[in-house]
Amino acid sequence: MKIINSLSRMMNIAASGVLAAMMFLTVSDVFLRYFLRRPILGATELTENMMVCLAFLGLAWCALQEGHLKVDLVITNFSPRVQAIVDSITSCAGLILVGLIAWRSFLEGMVVQQLHIVSSLLKLPAFPFYYVLALGCAMLCLVMVTHLIQNMHKAVKG
Repeated sequence: MKIINSLSRMMNIAASGVLAAMMFLTVSDVFLRYFLRRPILGATELTENMMVCLAFLGLAWCALQEGHLKVDLVITNFSPRVQAIVDSITSCAGLILVGLIAWRSFLEGMVVQQLHIVSSLLKLPAFPFYYVLALGCAMLCLVMVTHLIQNMHKAVKG
């Protein structure tokens, strides 16, 4: 659990760095566009790719902090054991879904890499961003497995 915690924290720090760089890029682009009439070439393209890093590198840390939204209007009326059972079922379903996304993103990244697909303006290779997506989802899977084990433990313990 400590390794998962440390890795997800490092990925979140990387996501925070990407966010800072993206903010700096956007502010610079707006400033240069407005005052000097010289926008940064490819700023939109860079921002799009940075969004992938920002979104997926922070997923696991958010899950560890239990920061994702959880709608539990009905569930709160049940016993803690029933809540743990329902949480186990939803965790299992989420784990399957996120695992599929990670797997398919990795495979798609390999295809994109083999086809040498690049961005239109800056000619940035697209495959690293597929791998970032896959890495973020894989890390989220590890966090979800730990939550699933905890929920199953609560359900059995009662």
